[in-house]
Amino acid sequence: MGKTSHFTLTFRVQAESEHEAVQIAHNIRTEQTVEMPLPSVPKSAEHSIAELLSVQPSETKDFWTVMISFPTSIIGGDITQLINVLFGNISLLPGIKIVDADDHLFSNFNKGPSFGIDGIRTLLGKKKKALSCTALKPIGLTEHELAERAYTFSKAGIDIIKDDHGLTDQTEATFKSRVSACVKAIRKGEQHSGKKTLYFPNITSNPINIEQKFREAIEWGADGVLLSPQLTGLETLSSLAKLQLVPIMAHPAFSGSYVIHETHGFTPEFYYGKLWRALGADCIIYPNAGGRFGNSVDTCIALNHQMHTDFCNFKPTLPSPAGGINLDSIPGLLNRYGTDIAYLVGGSLYNHKDGIDMATAEFLKLLEGNVE
Repeated sequence: MGKTSHFTLTFRVQAESEHEAVQIAHNIRTEQTVEMPLPSVPKSAEHSIAELLSVQPSETKDFWTVMISFPTSIIGGDITQLINVLFGNISLLPGIKIVDADDHLFSNFNKGPSFGIDGIRTLLGKKKKALSCTALKPIGLTEHELAERAYTFSKAGIDIIKDDHGLTDQTEATFKSRVSACVKAIRKGEQHSGKKTLYFPNITSNPINIEQKFREAIEWGADGVLLSPQLTGLETLSSLAKLQLVPIMAHPAFSGSYVIHETHGFTPEFYYGKLWRALGADCIIYPNAGGRFGNSVDTCIALNHQMHTDFCNFKPTLPSPAGGINLDSIPGLLNRYGTDIAYLVGGSLYNHKDGIDMATAEFLKLLEGNVE
C-alpha cells in the first residue's frame, strides 16, 4: 500500500447534537473496520480499529464535520476493498456523506488517467480552445442511421463523438456493426472537415466481455471508449486504464444515488473528480447546472477544479458538462468554466430547426468565439 500507515477520511454527518454526532462517528470507525463491539475486539486486532480525530460543527445547522484516521493495512492494496472502506456498511446508514480523503490514499492504486486533457488534445491536434462533443442517439436506429449522423457531425468538424450510454449490442445495431460503420463514416467526414474527430463507442458490459469489447473497439478503429463505471464496477475502470491503450470517457449512469443527496453518499467533486480520476478516467461526464438533472453552479465549478488541480501527480482529467446544454448557453458556460472543457451537447443539435449540420456549425462557431 505504500509507506504511509494511515489515511484520513472526512465525513459530513447529520445530527441534532454533538453527542449524537460523536456516536455516529464511532459507528463509522467500527462499521468500516472491525464491525463488532469494541470491547469484543481481540487485542491482536486492535491495530485495525480506526481512530476518531475530531468532530466539529459545520456551517449548516445540524451538520458536523467528522475526521477519522484509518490504518492502510485494512485495504491491502485492493481497489474494491478501498471502495468498501470508503462506503461499505455505512452506505446503509442515513445522514453520512463523504467529503474528502487524503490524496496519498490513491497514489499507489493507479497512475490516474493515461491520457487526460493533454493526451486527448494531442490526439485531436488541438492544443487550445474548448472542445466540442456530442452523442450518437437514439436507441433503435440501425448502424447505418447512426453512421450517417456520425458522418454529419464529423464533416462539420466536431471534436469528439461518443455513443449514447444506452447503445450496447441491440438487434438494430450490434456492437461490431455500429462501431465499424461509425468509424468508417467519421473517417470519411474528416476528409471534408480537415480536422480529427475522435469516436468513443460505448463498451459498458458485463465483466467477462468488457475487455474483449475494449480491444475490439480499438481493433475496429475507435479512438477511445465510453464506460459507465457504476454499472461495470469501479475496478473495471482502473483495470482498463492500466492497459494505457486509448482514452476512457466515464459516464455517470447509475451513480446518482451516491451523489445527489445532501445528507448521504459522496460529494460529486470527491466521487467523480477525485475517485474516478484516480481510477483512470481521462474524461468525466457530469450533469451541468441548469440542465435536466442539474448540479448547482458551485458544484460544477468545484468538479472542474478537482479534475484540473494537482493531485498525486495524476494527469488532469477532461471535464465534460452535459445533460441538456442549450446552444445559447455556450457563451456563458465558456466564461464560467473556461476552455479546458469538453462541452457535450446532444439534444440541442438534434432539435435544431435548421438540422444537425447547421446546428453543429453554430455550436463550433460559439466555442471558437471565446476570447482566450
